[in-house]
Amino acid sequence: MTRKMVGLAAFMVAAAWACSGLMPEPVGDPRSARMVTGPSGDPGCDAATLVSTGGAFPKNPNILAIRWTGYSNFELAFNGKVILLDTYFDRGSLFPALGFKAADVKRADVILLGHGHVDHMSDAASVGAQTGALVVGAPVTTEKLLTQKIDPKQVRTVTGKGGELLQFPGFTVEPILGRHGEPPKDVTEAFQNALKPFAKGATPEQAKERAEIRSRGTNDPRVIAEGTIAFLITLDNGFRIFYRDSGGVVTDYERAAMARIGRVDVGLIAVSAAFLHSLTSQRAVEHIRVYRPDVYIPSHHDAENDGLWRATEPLFRAVKETNPSLITVSRGYREPVCFDTENSVQRRERH
Repeated sequence: MTRKMVGLAAFMVAAAWACSGLMPEPVGDPRSARMVTGPSGDPGCDAATLVSTGGAFPKNPNILAIRWTGYSNFELAFNGKVILLDTYFDRGSLFPALGFKAADVKRADVILLGHGHVDHMSDAASVGAQTGALVVGAPVTTEKLLTQKIDPKQVRTVTGKGGELLQFPGFTVEPILGRHGEPPKDVTEAFQNALKPFAKGATPEQAKERAEIRSRGTNDPRVIAEGTIAFLITLDNGFRIFYRDSGGVVTDYERAAMARIGRVDVGLIAVSAAFLHSLTSQRAVEHIRVYRPDVYIPSHHDAENDGLWRATEPLFRAVKETNPSLITVSRGYREPVCFDTENSVQRRERH
C-alpha cells in the first residue's frame, strides 16, 4: 500500500468515527500529514476532561490541548498553564449539558472575556474567585464584573486600542478591539418565529433560573462598538492563537494587527448569528482572509435544546474555496484537539 493510500485509509477511519455517535478518537495535530486514528496514550490529548476541572495536561510541554465548552468558551492547556476563553458554563436546564459545572473549575491562570453578554461572562466572577485567575475584559465588561463577588485586584480592564500587551509566564496576550455581530433582524426574527410552534415553554422554575443567569451579564449597547475584544495569544515559542467570540465585521484595529503579524496558527472564531448560510459564510470568509489561520475552529454555533444550531459545513466549504490548504476542525463538548506548537507558521516561514 502506498503512503497516499495509507493516508486516505486513515482519513476514512477518522471520518467514520466522527459520523458515529461515539466519542471520536483524537486527531492529534491536525496539520500533520498523518491522521492519528488510535489513542495517543496521552490523557492530555485523549480524555474529555478539562484540565481546569482536574484533567491531565499533555505530557509533552510543547503540546497545546484545546477543548471547546459550548458557545464561545474554550480551554487552552499547555506547559502547566490554563487559559479560559469566556466563562458561560452553568447555562441552565434549557441547554444541553456540558459535562461539568462552574463549581468544578478549580484551575486557571487567566480568563479572557471577549465581551459582557450573559452567554460569555455569566460565570466569570465565581470561576475567577475559585481559581484566583486574572480576568480580562473591556470597560463595559469589567464594570459588570465588579458588581459581583470577585477581588477587584483580579480584574484587568483593556480597550484593545493598542499598547496593552499582557505578559504571563510562557505566553503573551494582545487585546484587539473588535466589533460585536449585528445580524439582520428580519433574518433572526424569521428563524425565531419559525421555531416558536415547536419550542417548549419554560417552566416557572426555568424562567427564574434563566433570569438569575442573565443577571450576571450586561446588555449595555456599548458592547457592540466598544466592548468586544479579540485576543491574540502568543506562546513563547511563537505559536499564535487568535480568539474572537462574536461574528461581527473585522475592525481597523484587527486589520492593523494582522498586517503587522501576518498569520496565526489557530483561529478560534465565532460563527455569525445570521443563520442563512450565504450570510454566515460571507462573514467567515472575511475573518479567514484577515486572520489567515493554519487551522480554523468555529464556535458559538450551538443553541438551547429547542434552538437552532448554526451549520458549520457550509462555512468550511466557503473558507476552503478561499484557502484550499486551510484545515477546519469542529469537535464536540470537551473533546481535545492537540497541536505541536513547535510546528508553527512563524517557524515554517523563517525556514
